[in-house]
Amino acid sequence: MATLSTFHWNPARLLQEDDTTDSYALLILNQPLKNSANLRRLWKNAAVRVAADGGANRLHAISTFHGKFANLQVIIGDLDSLTPTVRQFYTSQPNATEVIKDDDQESSDFGKAVAWIRKTQPSDTDTVVIGGIGGRVDQGLSQLHHIHLFQKDPTYSQGRMYLLSGSSFTFLLKPGKHEIRVRNDGEDDVFAKYVGIIPLEGPSTISTKGLEWDVTNWDTRIGGRISTSNHILPETKIVEIETTHDVIFTVALRQGDNDDDA
Repeated sequence: MATLSTFHWNPARLLQEDDTTDSYALLILNQPLKNSANLRRLWKNAAVRVAADGGANRLHAISTFHGKFANLQVIIGDLDSLTPTVRQFYTSQPNATEVIKDDDQESSDFGKAVAWIRKTQPSDTDTVVIGGIGGRVDQGLSQLHHIHLFQKDPTYSQGRMYLLSGSSFTFLLKPGKHEIRVRNDGEDDVFAKYVGIIPLEGPSTISTKGLEWDVTNWDTRIGGRISTSNHILPETKIVEIETTHDVIFTVALRQGDNDDDA
């Protein structure tokens, strides 16, 4: 039997530390956006900040009131959503934002932004994507499609991708064993108890440890059984998941971490 790869995750670190040593790109999609503590922390610590077309409009709507999100490096896409006012705002900053028009009709603005990040940043740079899944169903499915599409390599050699919405943090688990740290000693919890493990590309067999309803060699598929609304136990610091095929892992954010700071 082949030995499964073991992957270690610490997603809480991205949302907890103000001086993280993790290097990542921050990508803003054209989705409703709040001036949350999570966004401010991610923005401050990102190595590069990119908006996919109308994502710049969303940033501008909170930048003009709070002045925190003006240092945007790149706006990229077909630019059918970017407004002239927003373009003027970002290109007139002291470190002017680069605006890149890409008319490729075979790729989305999300895809164009990821391609630019991977072309210009170190090859293993992680990407944190800000976009709400709670809106239109087709847009939410498109976001899940993209984080799967851009992580085909079994070892995440091109970097890991995280999707932050208003209520959850989501990422892709490749076949293998995964140790996911959900609590860090000396830090406030950023995650609530609810988790889901959803098969994405096809059926999978999963085993878990650290959840209220753990499973062993449990078959999961769309149209069959799926693991939703499971709970992280109060004493659990690391959730262990073994999967035979790609699955989405999603964990709820603690209430209050996403509120606007007036």
